[in-house]
Amino acid sequence: MEIGLKLNEENITLTLEMNYLYRNCYLNGLINILNNINDSKIIALDGDWGSGKTWFLKTLEYLMTNSKKKDYKDIDSDKLNQLKEAYMVFYYNAWENDDAPSALLSLFYKLVNDTYLDSENKVTSGAIKLFNNIIKYATAGVVDIKHDFFSEEWDNKQLTDNIQTSEEIKKIFKEAIKELLAENKNKMLIIIDEIDRCKPTFAIDLLENIKHFYDDDRIVFIVGTNNRQLSSLVKKVYGDKYDGSTYLDKFFDINLELPNNYMETYIDKILKGTPLDNNNYIPYYNEIAKHYSLTMREYNRYINSLNLLQDSIEDIKGVFGNVSYLHCAIKFLFLPLALCLKISDKGKYYDFISGNLFEEILPLVNTNKLFENLSRYICKQKDDNIFNDIEQLEIPENAKEEKQKEMIIKTLKEIYIDLFVNCLNDTEKDDYKANLIKILDIISMMK
Repeated sequence: MEIGLKLNEENITLTLEMNYLYRNCYLNGLINILNNINDSKIIALDGDWGSGKTWFLKTLEYLMTNSKKKDYKDIDSDKLNQLKEAYMVFYYNAWENDDAPSALLSLFYKLVNDTYLDSENKVTSGAIKLFNNIIKYATAGVVDIKHDFFSEEWDNKQLTDNIQTSEEIKKIFKEAIKELLAENKNKMLIIIDEIDRCKPTFAIDLLENIKHFYDDDRIVFIVGTNNRQLSSLVKKVYGDKYDGSTYLDKFFDINLELPNNYMETYIDKILKGTPLDNNNYIPYYNEIAKHYSLTMREYNRYINSLNLLQDSIEDIKGVFGNVSYLHCAIKFLFLPLALCLKISDKGKYYDFISGNLFEEILPLVNTNKLFENLSRYICKQKDDNIFNDIEQLEIPENAKEEKQKEMIIKTLKEIYIDLFVNCLNDTEKDDYKANLIKILDIISMMK
């Protein structure tokens, strides 16, 4: 069973109604910002990869285009209606189009293609006549929209080949927006998503062109991006000595950040009602995911991968015999932690499975009650008399607890070293060690 919501209208509606991620308030905040903009602006929506920027932006698009009247928690319906009355909205995924020869015309082509065609692929807008004249003028009569632009053979490369100058492009775009808005709304919101995933030259070309050419007070851009990644793209184009952060600060008029305060709710909600909901290992897996602040995309990968590994983990149990504490340590602590590191920090992952990063376990054992109890259980399974000597000491109870914790840490480290150092170095491996290596090999292949 695959974990994670697919991005579609049904699930967008579900997340709005249930407010799983407590993001309706941020959508409402963005709606208020857009309602108060009176001139051209370029807004950055910054967030880590996998943090749900596309979900957020597609939800905004859905709210602006959906004709059904429905109230959602934390979203002001009057402000939303004000936004819908003022703006028409257009969504452009830059990453899906970065193979185009011109970033500027790729955006333009997609805008025209999505706006002027109905579901049967026919030109329907009354403004198409004037728009067609603009295109024919800019291409010296080479391109006729009615006969060429929307035919199966036509593509944006042909448009690029026939529109040569910046002034031509600017004129075409301005006239197109003018006609679009004359038939629809007063302003246009253009959402540009996934630009930080594009080829560097395409990303910077697109950014610079919308800054320099689309300076129309009726147009507002929202750019969904990871500014840290986008900054590195700037350096790839202009050189390592170029300050990518300063470049972006000057480029974006408004910088917004998508808060990463939703994961605990997402983790608690996403498995509810699934076959994994009542599994005894899920609380341990979820606590590790929260500890490493996985994004939504990372969490989906993490749980799906661990779910796929369950049969292999249970195969280990069958060869443990009287060392069941090893299976417990592997299933509930070592393997989920290893996979989480593989997803969030590959360098630490390889250190961990090489037996060189036991300290990565310590924060979980020292600060999380669930793992403190698990570790105590593992140690008592290994040696039922492990705490007897400490219990006999004539010292305060809190001092006994500290010494027990020291013993737990010492024993866990011995188990860790046995599994991840001795296991890899033994020429003759026990069955459970051989099975563990098989699982680590699978994890190493996972991306």
